[in-house]
Amino acid sequence: MTSDKIDLSIIIVSWNTRDLLKECLKSLYKYTANITFEVIVVDNNSSDGSAHMVREIFPSVNLIENNFNAGFSKANNQAIRISRGRYIALLNPDTLLVEDVFSPLIKYADQHEELGAIGPKILDRDGKSVQYVCARRLPNLYYDLIDNLRLDKIAPKIFSGIYMSNWDHQSPRFIEALSGACMIIRRKIIFDIGLLDENLFMYADDIDLCKRILDSGWKIYYVPKISIIHYGGESSKLARSFVNIKQIESKYYYYSKHKGRSYAYLFFIEIFFINLFKYIWNKLFMHKSTQFKEIFEIYKNNLNWLLKQFFRRLTI
Repeated sequence: MTSDKIDLSIIIVSWNTRDLLKECLKSLYKYTANITFEVIVVDNNSSDGSAHMVREIFPSVNLIENNFNAGFSKANNQAIRISRGRYIALLNPDTLLVEDVFSPLIKYADQHEELGAIGPKILDRDGKSVQYVCARRLPNLYYDLIDNLRLDKIAPKIFSGIYMSNWDHQSPRFIEALSGACMIIRRKIIFDIGLLDENLFMYADDIDLCKRILDSGWKIYYVPKISIIHYGGESSKLARSFVNIKQIESKYYYYSKHKGRSYAYLFFIEIFFINLFKYIWNKLFMHKSTQFKEIFEIYKNNLNWLLKQFFRRLTI
């Protein structure tokens, strides 16, 4: 661990998001003020020239080039280990600053020593719609059911779910989890509770980190008067079926780690029947949709994978 010398280390993990990464870095240097900071970009073996672009246009960026896709957690940890900031910001490459995000959040955290992590409001690409993932609850099977059946969209006043859809996210409050798209963590906490869990290749890494922050006695705070734009899932769009299975796999690991293996098995069962319901629903009612074939294949792949994984884990 290096000694603290600057206010903030901003860490960006990138995989084939060259153009978005470029705009992200431009906005970061344009709007970040009144603090000392460093930027560390970890490129996970992109094939689109991302690393070359960073070297050529942003020579002050500390660039780590991996010769394989290390995933989100491992790549972030590579940067955290060489970082120097009192605070560490995890930032997605498909984000865009439209104001000074980091200095007011750090100022607030400095004034409230009980805060372990703090985050801003995250907006869709239209700059208006709030991505409720920016301030949410920790997951459980009940919230998973609400989320996967979209009950919080159908009846938000009854089923608020993990994203607390009955709250407009326009007021500050203590919360259980922030989004890994943009979150600031007090440096000493990461080295007290441990780095990001490298068993999580992608997804659930941010909620696992937030869970451990809360378990260690620190608080997490959401500040909506400060906002950032997040285009969302740009790397994930390149392999939707793979990503969908990774989401399930990561959530299973999270439940096994924090709630036990039996709870994780119940998650598998729940997700299997939800996917079975969606598979049948799409087969019966959505076959004329232009997206039917892709969506149908995703549910089919999910069901096959879930069956194999469930019986495999029963024998472990």
